[in-house]
Amino acid sequence: MKKRQCKDHLVSGQLFELVPHTKYAAFLTHPIPKQLEPYYDHPDYISHQQESQGFFYALYGFLRRLNITYKLKLLNRFAPEKGNLLDFGAGAGAFVQAAQNKGWAAKGYDPLIHQGKQKENLFVSDWVKLQHYHCITAWHVLEHLPSPQDFLKQAHASLTQNGVLVIALPNCASWDAQHYQADWAAYDVPRHLWHFTPNGIKEMANEFGFEFVQQRPLHMDAYYIALLSEKIQKNPFPWLRALINGTRSNCKANRTGMYSSLIYVFKKAK
Repeated sequence: MKKRQCKDHLVSGQLFELVPHTKYAAFLTHPIPKQLEPYYDHPDYISHQQESQGFFYALYGFLRRLNITYKLKLLNRFAPEKGNLLDFGAGAGAFVQAAQNKGWAAKGYDPLIHQGKQKENLFVSDWVKLQHYHCITAWHVLEHLPSPQDFLKQAHASLTQNGVLVIALPNCASWDAQHYQADWAAYDVPRHLWHFTPNGIKEMANEFGFEFVQQRPLHMDAYYIALLSEKIQKNPFPWLRALINGTRSNCKANRTGMYSSLIYVFKKAK
């Protein structure tokens, strides 16, 4: 893994380095800004928005609904007895609401936006409870944290015996990451501070007492990330090119397992 340079295409235009971690198969964004909040303050940053903001939000919302259905089916497979569920990094609470509708005693917590007071039926203001949750989910959030290790340590303490931890992350070892190089939209510096390979997150989770169970693809992410990457490169016909390259990425990953984004299922091992 070689050091590379990436640009913040969304807010600042600043350059950041991706530095290989000395222990895990992952990159770190360097330097980490002292204040991260300003880098999220942009109308095109839509992961926490609740109201429609035009076509791209509509597309994002459509893909999110498909992914939520897929995620809930996955949870039913690995945690069929619905109990207490925490969605860490819950954004606007769409997954929490869907999980509640399916019978989970679900709550959300988001360290970035703290919406607990606004939606008390969906959010908690503090998620630190010992051996309280049967399942903890973290959909595309660990890459935003300065210390995923702290999250994993607390998640282990907060899960019941044999509790399930489900994590979704971009995969910087995917075909589309190699294809777009520094313009791969899922690097998203400096909002993304960590850039994991599958081995990297498995190594880290194992260190904090989790046993890897299975990984599953998020097929639709390949198309969305390809589209954003095409727009970064200002290529002609970005929709067509994204369709082609998203399909190429998924087809290659059918053989290698290296999808653009992956869901990792872990169980509390000890």
